[in-house]
Amino acid sequence: MAPMQTTRDFLNLVQRSRLLSREQIETAIERAGLECLPTPLDAADALVHQQVLTRYQATRLLEGRRRGLFLENYKILEILGCGGMGYLYAAEELPTGWKVAVKVLSDRHRHDKGRLTRFQLEAEAGLKLVHPNILRTRAIKRTEDIYGTIHFMVLELVRGVSLFELLSIRKRTLHWRQACDVIWQAANGLHYAHEQGLVHRDVKPENLLIRADGTVKVLDFGLAMMRGSDAEYSIATILGQNCLGTADYIAPEQSMDSLEVDRRADIYGLGCTFYFLVTGRPPFTEKSNAKKLLGHRQLQPPRVSELNPKCPRKVVQIIEKMMAKQPAQRFASCQQLMRYLEPLAERQAVEFDFEAVLARRAKVAERRLASESVLRGDSRTKVSRMATDVQESLARQDPS
Repeated sequence: MAPMQTTRDFLNLVQRSRLLSREQIETAIERAGLECLPTPLDAADALVHQQVLTRYQATRLLEGRRRGLFLENYKILEILGCGGMGYLYAAEELPTGWKVAVKVLSDRHRHDKGRLTRFQLEAEAGLKLVHPNILRTRAIKRTEDIYGTIHFMVLELVRGVSLFELLSIRKRTLHWRQACDVIWQAANGLHYAHEQGLVHRDVKPENLLIRADGTVKVLDFGLAMMRGSDAEYSIATILGQNCLGTADYIAPEQSMDSLEVDRRADIYGLGCTFYFLVTGRPPFTEKSNAKKLLGHRQLQPPRVSELNPKCPRKVVQIIEKMMAKQPAQRFASCQQLMRYLEPLAERQAVEFDFEAVLARRAKVAERRLASESVLRGDSRTKVSRMATDVQESLARQDPS
């Protein structure tokens, strides 16, 4: 679809979108004199600053698109980010007004049997887990559009940032006591998951969410292995996905065979995450994944004490035990690990500008959405430029 040519075109599309009632539109037009504004971008900017539309909604409408503004009875508010399998949005459940997060399998993966099975396994795993340190999955859904079936899950909405984002914002490491608390909380959530027969297999800073009050949530069970799951075996043997994980944080045994792991693989990944929090870098910084995997299997990373002399020896020893090459030399369980961390941990609030984080995530997601549209033969060069314009315009005028 072509982007809006006139302000009147834009306002007509706003009305057809069902995002606003006729009364809301008329009130907004009268309050800001929208019909007199010279461009659709000016009108969109005014509606966002009146808090009648969100940035995401305004951007989609400026592109001339209504698709993606609703999923069944969920009204999409903002894009929260994108990952390997899809996109995460903030949404409002229309019957209740509850704010939720909606994770949608991307268009390019909706016909990929491996990705679809993994997405469904993630949702099923999430439904089993009800714990204060795990992001809650509330429902698994699917609906139809012109491209076929849309698969999505409804999640708890948390205004937080990943630990990777937090260190990028702070530009410094966490104090070791705060890091102990973060790892204690993550271990608490993982222990519960392990007791339910799940191994996460992708524990890393990007998959640990922290709120402003310091509360931590484990998320993204997309690579989780469920005890007794036939689907897991099918993915590994038929679809060729038997080596799963992230090279910076993967346990040595997992890099050789993802099916032959247990809870101690998660303890290793959590140890690498602990290392990152107190040193500001992953254990192995080689550019190639092959060299990183070799490092996890055979080499020792730089000592924590060398990179952060303020980190006490007892904390260094805990990290080293978590990252032992042999599973038998690690902590036997997250519960055992928690007993060592508890006297060292201190809960602290964290500061971040959540709106600024969302704006950065939106830019990344926009680029990926545009590339996916090009792959479908749906050219979006002009509308992508329009999306960038509105994001930059809103950013310039928003004092936050």
